[in-house]
This record gives sequence, structure tokens and C-alpha cells, in this order.
Amino acid sequence: MKKKLGIKIFLIILFITSISIGLFLSSLQLFSTESNLKDKNLNLKLSSSDYANATIISDGNEGIIWNHGHSRSPNIALDSLGNLHVVWGDDTDGIWGLDQEIMYCNYSSSNGWSFPDVISDGYDNKYWNDAWSGDPDIAIDSSNNIHVVWADYTDGIWGTDIEIMYAKYSTGIGWSNVTVISDGYNDFYWNDDSSLKPSITIDNNDKIHVVWVDNTDGVWGNDWEIMYASYTISTGWSNATVISDGYNGIYWNDDSSNNPAISSDNNGKLHVVWEDQTDGIWGTDPEIMYTSYSTATGWANASVISDGHNNIYWNDDLSFHPDIGVDSSNDLHVVWEDHTIGTWGTDPEIMYTKYSSASGWSTPVVAVDNSGDCTEPSITIDPSDNIHVAWEDDTPGDWGTDSEIWYVFYTEAGGWSNSTVISDGYNNIFWNNDDSNHVSIVADTKRVYAVWSDLTNGIWGVDDEIMYTSISIPSTEEGGGIPFGNFSIVLALITMLGLVIYVKKKSNF
Repeated sequence: MKKKLGIKIFLIILFITSISIGLFLSSLQLFSTESNLKDKNLNLKLSSSDYANATIISDGNEGIIWNHGHSRSPNIALDSLGNLHVVWGDDTDGIWGLDQEIMYCNYSSSNGWSFPDVISDGYDNKYWNDAWSGDPDIAIDSSNNIHVVWADYTDGIWGTDIEIMYAKYSTGIGWSNVTVISDGYNDFYWNDDSSLKPSITIDNNDKIHVVWVDNTDGVWGNDWEIMYASYTISTGWSNATVISDGYNGIYWNDDSSNNPAISSDNNGKLHVVWEDQTDGIWGTDPEIMYTSYSTATGWANASVISDGHNNIYWNDDLSFHPDIGVDSSNDLHVVWEDHTIGTWGTDPEIMYTKYSSASGWSTPVVAVDNSGDCTEPSITIDPSDNIHVAWEDDTPGDWGTDSEIWYVFYTEAGGWSNSTVISDGYNNIFWNNDDSNHVSIVADTKRVYAVWSDLTNGIWGVDDEIMYTSISIPSTEEGGGIPFGNFSIVLALITMLGLVIYVKKKSNF
């Protein structure tokens, strides 16, 4: 009798122990799940070690501090080998003169950051570009050739107006001489006013496409319009074309169009967005407009995408500085700075809309809601179709009251993450105490890479420099099957049952 009682007590203890083990393992799973949820919320301040500290890339290479002018308006691109390429406008004096030029540097894992080079002047040691060069953009083709465009004040046979210039880098040849692409088609110089703010993309056939804002008068009127030109090896550069007005010969866009951004999808279709002050049923406030191009249909009519979804016009203030990304399904993602007042307050916020062929344009939403001014966003889509956005933001916090670069992340499963500062606060050290602005980002499968212009003083001097950082892309994989803790409870119960059967056979219990 005592033997059977002892066995009963043993089995009760075993059962309690098994349940306890299961609950303990369940709690571990719960802890793990909470940690994963924190990762999905992407409050990256909780893991600032995921940041690379901000690095100056426009000065101090090999310990040489030589860049004493202002470095501004950077843009970044990523080639197929994982190397980074950055361009910006720089007014540092040199053998190229006293004017602002376009500088370039690159990064590879084997060599680190290269020494900056001037690419807008000095071809064959001839320094002819003697006026301001700025607002560069960059793209990489399938052979990893580098293509750069910018606005340039230098006079030439094209006149004394600002034109869009272009240069190319290819391995074994180096940088080409500069070419004016906004004027001079077939040696006819008709573009006689300012061409500014170019944006470049390269399609799946390595055709180059460039848009910019242009004040040249024409049948479209005397307002600023968005112009476009393209390049193929067989045909060279096309003539410039107005794409923001004149659809089917009707010129209705009678106010300023500005700040264009272009992207291409994996079918070679082009997508362009810009800010536009033309009045319409959307009101008298600037809105974000969109057009597209396909070889089958040509350029579409411009349409407003920041207001009027389902014919509801609620966006009644300034919409500025759009940027666009295209995912692997050819869905479009557009962000911009918006001053419309709402539940988010009276400060400018970052708005977002999406286009899919199945549902069209979505209702714009506020992707970022901070207490300060959120301006000039940059968007990129990673190979897993996650959306990454960075912008300039003067919301105060531990980092101070200066403008910093902020970042947010979006997945279909988790929505928009919490936003966080990426230009300051590495390891909770807040050293970046002046304005950070004009961010540009790009992403691969593992990281997001960001560059911006920064006014913070340091051993590099008191001039603006180009800073760089990278951010780990948090895992978005979802687990499946039986949760580990529940599985452990089941396993413990099965084990206990087996022991019961075994003991019963031995003791006839």
C-alpha cells in the first residue's frame, strides 16, 4: 500500500513538474514573442547598436581634412555588387576654380570610402565649368556604369541659362566629359530659361530617362513645367519634351510644376511625380501630380494623387517634395511633405499613397506624425518589397532641438513602424547638434543606407559635410506551427502519460 502511495505521489510531482516546465517554456516563448513584436514595432532606439555611427564621407578621407566649403544635396545609389555611390554639390575651392562642382565618392567592403572626386569639371585636365553645379542625381545600369545628372549655370553654346548636364562613369574608361541634355537637340538651341532639379532612372533595357523642372516658354505657356529626355546608345539623347502639360494638345497646367521624381518598373514603364500649383477641383493649394509613360500609349495626362480620392477633396494645404518607389509587383509608393491640418496637428507631416493595378490610388494617409516639421522625404523599396522612408525633422527630443534625419519602415503585415532618429544618438551619445537635411536612402536585403547634408561642427570644420549611416532591416519573417511553449506542455503531458503507463505495468497500479 505504501508502495502504491509512493508511486501516486511520484506521479503527482511528475505531473506538476511537467506542467511547470511547460509553463516556463511558454513564458520563454511569450518573452520571445514580445521581443519579436518590439522588433516589428521598430522602435530602433531600443537597439541603437544596429546603427552604424554617422560617418563624414565628404572630408577626412585618410585623415586629410581638406574640404572647407559647403557640401549639399547628396544622392545615393547601390550597384549589383553591393557598392555604394554618392554624389553631391560642393563649393570647396580647388584646381577646378571657386565655383560649386559635383563631387562623387564610393564605398566597397574591401576599400571603404574613396576620396571624393570632382566629376563636373576637369575632363582631360581642362577646367571649363566655371559656374555653379548642383542638385545632382545618380543611377546605376545593369553593367554597373554610373550615370549622374545635375543643374549647371555654366555658359556655353546653349546660352547663359541654367541647363541639365550629364556625365557617365564606366570601368576602364573613367568619367566622361560633361554633356548638356536639356538643350541643343540636333544643334538647335531653343531652351533659353532655367532647367533645375533633375531626377534620373534607368529602365530594364538600360535606357536612361531624366526629368527636370524648366521655365522655358512655349505652347505650354510661361509657367514652370516638367520636362523629359531619354538616351539610348543607338539614338543618343532625345529632344526635351514637356510632360506636365499638353496632353492631346490641351494646355491646362498653367502654374508652377516643381520637384519631379522619376522611377521605372520591371516592364519598363515610367512613373513621374511632382508638386504642382495649378488650380482645379482640388482647390488652389499645391498638390502632388503624377503621370506615366509606356511605349504602347505614350505619356498619360497628369492627375492629382494627393487629394480627391473617391471625389473627396480634403487636402487643402501645401503638398511638397514627392518621392516615388516601385516594388517587384509594379505597385507604386509615393511619399511627400504635407502641410494640411488634421488630427495630427498643424505641423507638416509625411503623407503616403499607393497605386496598384487592381485598386488604383489609395487614400493618402499620414505615415509619420511628429510634433515638429517633417519635410523632404526619401523613399526606397527593398528586395522583399518592404518600404523605407527617411526625412528631415525638427521635432525636439534627447537629440536636441536641431533638425535630424528620421526613419520609418512599412510592411504589409505590420503597417508603419514607430519613427526614430538615425542621425544622432548612437549608443545614447547625442553629439549631432546642428541641422541635418536633404536625406537620400537606398536598401538591399539586409540594410538601409542613408546620406545627408549636415551642419554639425567637428574636426572637419564648420562647413556642411555629407554624412552617412546604415540601419539593419529587422526580420519580418512569421513563425508557423504549434507555439514552442504549447508544444512543450503537450510534450510534457505525453511524457507523463508514458511514465504512468510504464509504472502501471510494473506495479499493477
